[in-house]
Order: sequence, then C-alpha cells, then structure tokens
Amino acid sequence: MKIYLANFDKLSPSINEEVHKYAKRLSGSVEIATLKNSTAFEKKFPAAQFTRIILSEEGKLMSTKQLAEWLNPKLSKNMVFLVGSAYGIEPQLKQSADLLLSLSPLTFSHKHAFLLLTEQIYRCLMLIKGHPYHHE
Repeated sequence: MKIYLANFDKLSPSINEEVHKYAKRLSGSVEIATLKNSTAFEKKFPAAQFTRIILSEEGKLMSTKQLAEWLNPKLSKNMVFLVGSAYGIEPQLKQSADLLLSLSPLTFSHKHAFLLLTEQIYRCLMLIKGHPYHHE
C-alpha cells in the first residue's frame, strides 16, 4: 500500500519542509507528487488502480476519527489524495473521486490545505495503528 499526496502547484519552501517531515515519519508509505494538470493526474493515478480522495469545498466534512475509519478498510489498495490549484479542480475529475473531502467550511490556500491534509493523514494512520499521537 502506498499513499500519494498530489497537487497542481509547487509548495513554498517552508510548507514543503513541513509536509516532508510528516511524510518521513510515515517511513516511505507516503509519496508527494506535483503534477501540472488533471490530464497528468489521470495518467499517473488511474481510477481503476487507486482509491481517489479529492479535496473540495463541497466535499464531506469528517472528524479525524471518522476519516481514519473510512481509510482503514481501503489501506490495502494504493490511494491518492489530491489538492487542486488556486483555481480548483475540474468537475469531471471530482466525479471520479471515491471521496470528495472537505477539511473545513473555511477556505484555505491550496498550500496550507496540503499541509493540513498531510498532518491529518499522519494522525489517521497513527489512530489506525493505535499509537497515542492522537488523543481525544
């Protein structure tokens, strides 16, 4: 199982550093992919081979625990989380998602959303493993 974190824009150096800290803690099970557009995303992450979670303002709001419970049975398959650019994600790509996920009713820059998502994936995986990182 591999989890990919994909986006359409380069991250700022400070956010990129924080994202890679979380990815490193997950011992190689997470990989970062910066893609130019939805065509590149479709080519690299075909729907038949990946569970696709796409961040979107109209997506489902979940607690960390709910997200961990949703992810747990799907961890045997490769998955990809996508954060779009400042201009969003095309509707047809959103329709291909296994889950449209919203991090919050608030609006974040795509760069900050990417960092928040990375931390939440880390937190979810620690919850699934029974690690005390996430305390309720």
